[in-house]
Amino acid sequence: MKMRLTFGILMLTALSVINVVSLVAKEDWTQKANMPTVRSGFTTCVVNGKIFAIGGYVDGLGDLSLSTVEMYDPKTDTWERKADMPTARTDAATSVVDGKIYAMGGTVLNRFEVDILVNGEVRRIRRWESKDLPTVEMYDPDTDTWTPRADMPTPRNTKTCVVDGKIYAIGGTSDQVKSFRLDTVEVYDPATDTWAKANKMNRARAGAAVGVVDGKVYVMGGTGLPLIINHPGPFLSSIEVYDPKRNNWREVGDMYTAKAGHTASVINGKIYVMGGYFRNQGQATKNFKTIEVYHPQIGRWTQKSDMPVARVGHKAEVINGDIYIFSDASHNDVPFTTVAVYDPEEHQGVNPIDKLLKTWGTIKKVDGRH
Repeated sequence: MKMRLTFGILMLTALSVINVVSLVAKEDWTQKANMPTVRSGFTTCVVNGKIFAIGGYVDGLGDLSLSTVEMYDPKTDTWERKADMPTARTDAATSVVDGKIYAMGGTVLNRFEVDILVNGEVRRIRRWESKDLPTVEMYDPDTDTWTPRADMPTPRNTKTCVVDGKIYAIGGTSDQVKSFRLDTVEVYDPATDTWAKANKMNRARAGAAVGVVDGKVYVMGGTGLPLIINHPGPFLSSIEVYDPKRNNWREVGDMYTAKAGHTASVINGKIYVMGGYFRNQGQATKNFKTIEVYHPQIGRWTQKSDMPVARVGHKAEVINGDIYIFSDASHNDVPFTTVAVYDPEEHQGVNPIDKLLKTWGTIKKVDGRH
């Protein structure tokens, strides 16, 4: 009986060590060289360990869309200007297949001023004019050249991901569609330069985060339907997963918080969901600093320490287990250009099983039994 009790206590002690290891694992932020161009609505992707920032828009009046392409080299912490994208646009989606970048969809933005009468007084205000695009253009980093490809079936601002060499365009918004927010899923095959339709999501979503784990596509949160007048909601917390082999969608749970404008980064089979925002019916906006980790294998969440600042509409790319965060506009539409690296240290951390075995060996010596 005494031996059983001692063993139980020792095992609890060893398991406690595992919990301590997981709780005190170092999480580090490092500031990097700022983006050269102050812009919002850009897109990012990774080719051969280098990060490309593409398109977006600038503040001001007139045609604000950008064709600017800049490449960041993490090894030297430097930026380099590359050939402009042929079609200037904001909120395009980019994915990489066989070392080529595919820029899809997006929006052309114009801002202008108009005079309106308010309580007998003339006031000048700014208004937006936009047009969603079906445009697809391919960039070859080796030759620094762009090539037009087959248009998307639906002009839109969307999110994309790659599974088995095909690009999936998922949800988003389109001014060509009555509902505006989309549940539409379209599949592009770069090998044949053709598009096909896949099954729709269970919900229309815009501003969702997308990640791929084990060949399955996870779509998290965003804003849905029905539209709310003069409000960006309703905000969603639900998660849907798509199996390309079966061409079906299923809901698998919820995020901690309903939100949009967040990112999803995959490391070691886990999805790091960072930032985002929520607005309630009273128009109060909450911007998030949170880092929440989804474990698809068990359908559970864990929470990391907050980011130093809240981020909305930022971009996130993973290189060697580190997450590079490229800051977009804050929610009040003021752009900033900071670049930071988050190191969850999962790729450098202590293996809890190894720690358990080592601890158990030490305990046995102290207890005097071998």
